[in-house]
Amino acid sequence: MLTRAIISEMQQKAVKVSSAGLAALDAAGLNKYTAISFEEALDMCQRYVSRAATNAFRRESDPAKRREMTIVYINEFVDEQQAGKSEHKQLFSVEGFDNLAALKIALADEITHYGPITKAMEDPSVDEIRSNAYNQTFVESEGRTLILDKQFSDREHMERIIQKLIGVSKMRLTPKTPMVNARTVEGYRVNATHADISPYSQSAFVIRKFNKKSITAERMIQNQSFSRNMFRLLSLIPKADLSWITVGPTGSGKTTLNEILVKEINPLSRVITIENPSEMRLLQKDAQGRIINDVLQYESVADDDDSSPATMENLLVNAMRQSPHWIGPGELRTPAEFATALRAAQTGHYFFTTLHAEGDKKAILRFLTAYLMISNEPAELALRNICNAIKFIIYIEKLADGSRKVTSISEVIGSDGLEPLVNKIYSFAYEDVEEDPHTHAILRIVGQHKRVGSITKETCEQMLKSGIKRNRFEFLSAPVNDEESEVYI
Repeated sequence: MLTRAIISEMQQKAVKVSSAGLAALDAAGLNKYTAISFEEALDMCQRYVSRAATNAFRRESDPAKRREMTIVYINEFVDEQQAGKSEHKQLFSVEGFDNLAALKIALADEITHYGPITKAMEDPSVDEIRSNAYNQTFVESEGRTLILDKQFSDREHMERIIQKLIGVSKMRLTPKTPMVNARTVEGYRVNATHADISPYSQSAFVIRKFNKKSITAERMIQNQSFSRNMFRLLSLIPKADLSWITVGPTGSGKTTLNEILVKEINPLSRVITIENPSEMRLLQKDAQGRIINDVLQYESVADDDDSSPATMENLLVNAMRQSPHWIGPGELRTPAEFATALRAAQTGHYFFTTLHAEGDKKAILRFLTAYLMISNEPAELALRNICNAIKFIIYIEKLADGSRKVTSISEVIGSDGLEPLVNKIYSFAYEDVEEDPHTHAILRIVGQHKRVGSITKETCEQMLKSGIKRNRFEFLSAPVNDEESEVYI
C-alpha cells in the first residue's frame, strides 16, 4: 500500500525519470495519489526557495525587495509543476487548488506575507488585528470589531506567522521570553504571547496598525468627531501656547487628534516629541520638498529594556536641553515621567501629552497621584502646580457605534484644596440609540455637541498676547446662547 512518505519520495525522484519512467510510474498507479495538502506544497516550495536562492538574495536587507525576489522563486516553483503537466504528467496537484495562479497567490501569502491575515494587513480600513488562538482572529475596522473570515489552520501555522511578524525586530517568542513587543516590516506595533502562558496552550497576538495617510481635521469634522466651532477652539489652543492633555480610553483616537493639533503650532516653534512607538507624522514640506517646521522626533524604549538608555524619562530630560518650545511625550506612564513632564512645564516649556482617564478631573487627579508617588511635595501644592501647568483637557471617546468623538473640551482654571477646578467649554449630549429593528444591532449613537461654557478672561488675554485677533475667539468668550447649534460642514 502506498503511504504519504512513499509518495513524497517518489515525487522527488519524478524530476529525474524519463518519459518511459513516468509511464511506468503511471502503470503503478502513482497518478491516483499525487494530490497533496497545501501544507506539504508550502514545505516543498520553501525548500525550493532555499535551494534556488542566490547570494544576492541572501545579502538583500530591504524587506520589500527581498519579498519581490521571493515571489519570483515561488512562481518558478509552481511553473515547473505546469511544465510537468505539459508532458502529460503533473508532478503533483494541491488539494483545493485547481488553478495554478491561485496556488501562486496562496504560497506568496504564506511565504512573503501573513497567511490568513494578509488582506487585513493591507486593508487601510483595518486599525487592529487580534488573535486569541489559531481559530479566534478578529479585526477592528472603522471602530467595529468583526470576526475575520479566514483563520489559521492550526497552532503551528499561527506560530509561524507570529515569528514572521516579529522577526524583523530580531526577536523570538520562546518559553523564556513569553511576551514580545516588536515592529512588523510595515512599521506596525505587534505584541505577541507564547502558548506556555495560556491556560489553553494557545499563542496570541495584537497588531496595532498606523494609517500611512494622516487624518485631516476636515475629515474628522465630516465624521462629526467635533464641530466646526469646536475645531476653531482646538486649533487656537496650540497657537496660543496653551499646554493641553488629550484624554481617553485605548483606541479612542488620542494620538490622531494630537497630530492634528500639533500641526497648528507655528512651524518655526521648535517641537520635540517622544513616543513608543513613533506614530505621529509631523513633518511639513513646501512646494520644493523642503522641511519647513522645526520638529525633532524620538522613539523611546520600555523602562525594563536594558539594551538602551533611551527611556521616556531620559529623553524628556535630554529634550529640555535642546531648546524646545514644545515638548510632547506620547503618553506618560511612570511617576518619574509625570514628574519630569511637570518640571519641563515649570521651566518655560509648553507641553502636550495623552493619558488614559475617564474625564477631565480624573485626568488631573491621575497626574497628581503619579506625581506624589515620587515627590514629597504637599498634595495641595502639587495639585496647584499641575493645574497651573495644564491649561486645557480634551476628552475623546470611541462610542458603541464605532464613531470617535471629542465629548468634552475643558479649561483648567486652578484648584481648591485637593479639588481641580475646570471650566467645561464643550460637551456631547447623548440623546438616544438607533438600532436595527430586526437584530437590535447598534447603528448610531444619537446626540449633539453643545457649547456649555465660555473661556475665561485669562485665556482671552493669552490669545491676544500670542498674536491672535480677538474676532477669532470672541464667540468663545460670549455667554452661552441656548439657540446656538453646531455644524459639521
